[in-house]
Amino acid sequence: MSKSSMMIRRAGWLFLAAPFFGVSTGALFPLVALELNRLGFGEAFVGSVTSLYYAGSMMGALTYGWFLNRVGYKIAFFFMAMLAGLAAFALTQFHDPSMWLVLRFIGGYALGGYYIVVDSWVSALGTRATRGRLFAGFETLRLLATAIGPSLIIVGATTTSFTLVAIVYAVSFVPALLNDAPNPKAKARRLSGGLAGLAQCFPFALGVAFCGGIANASFYGLSAVYANALGYDAVQIALFVGIVLVAPAVIAIPVGTLADRFGRMPVALLIAGLSVLACVFVSLVQPTSFWTVTAASVVAGGCLVPLYVLGLSRIVDAVGEQDVILATTAGLLSYNAGALSGPIAAGFAMERIGPTGLYVFLGVVASVATLLAVADMYLSRCCPEGPEMAHA
Repeated sequence: MSKSSMMIRRAGWLFLAAPFFGVSTGALFPLVALELNRLGFGEAFVGSVTSLYYAGSMMGALTYGWFLNRVGYKIAFFFMAMLAGLAAFALTQFHDPSMWLVLRFIGGYALGGYYIVVDSWVSALGTRATRGRLFAGFETLRLLATAIGPSLIIVGATTTSFTLVAIVYAVSFVPALLNDAPNPKAKARRLSGGLAGLAQCFPFALGVAFCGGIANASFYGLSAVYANALGYDAVQIALFVGIVLVAPAVIAIPVGTLADRFGRMPVALLIAGLSVLACVFVSLVQPTSFWTVTAASVVAGGCLVPLYVLGLSRIVDAVGEQDVILATTAGLLSYNAGALSGPIAAGFAMERIGPTGLYVFLGVVASVATLLAVADMYLSRCCPEGPEMAHA
């Protein structure tokens, strides 16, 4: 079997695990909100639960790499999937608010661990010539599965629905265990400075990943608010949110292909530039036509979603498999920091400017991303990205 065919086979098993985890994660958000509402908890408590979930995710991104380095990808995936499943099932056993806070923090920790395991695994399977397409295929599956997840609310926020989510979480480890990829454990590092050394060496690439987190969380968190402010009805809002959620899954494939051909940062510059143009159009013209707004939003927000993958791939290309877990940890921390801060700033912009403040804010983020991409291309001192790297 050729090296290319073997890589596809290895990636295929891993890709099969992604939809299971994505569906469960996508389902839990509305299920948790509905159940807390049924139990009589207010919006403030629901918000606190959500915040703790993302705090757990950041903690998982920061610490799970240590465990992964010592037990390998398969065992780390197994424990992470079991932890997520148990945390979801335990929600059916407790009505105490403090336990819900703890369990959602644990669920968030499992999510952070999942991203560390899977993103570093996909990075390790790829090469500089294929990593963009591998990540694109994986992101497409992950986004589509997460979009499908909320359909589980047809079961209702019941013990059955939470148990089903827990089972799907647990089943996700089976394809990963069937994966015949090597199961590497800790290897000698080339970067002795850890996360700080990586940040010093690749500040611009991490900045691009940070911009991806800001844009992703802000766009998906407030796009429905923007559509509602334009006076769209419930059906139009649902269609708008659905289209802008699925669009990045479609955009990811050509972006990944271009990134393998021309390099990560040149493509980051391209898509961020397109987003700037779309944001300027929405901010200045302020269209009200549903399809015009939707098309512009697909470009404005959808083009910014792949920035995280491009920033991470840029670093992994340079450091190699020896430091892939460290690189993934740094990339995820940058992304999560952006995701935590972005919606707050975007909401403030909408309050001060009006609904179009969302696109003014996204335009600023996209502009910063273009500058960071250019800076990485011309000012990077550690392993500058050039044509020889893109095709290596």
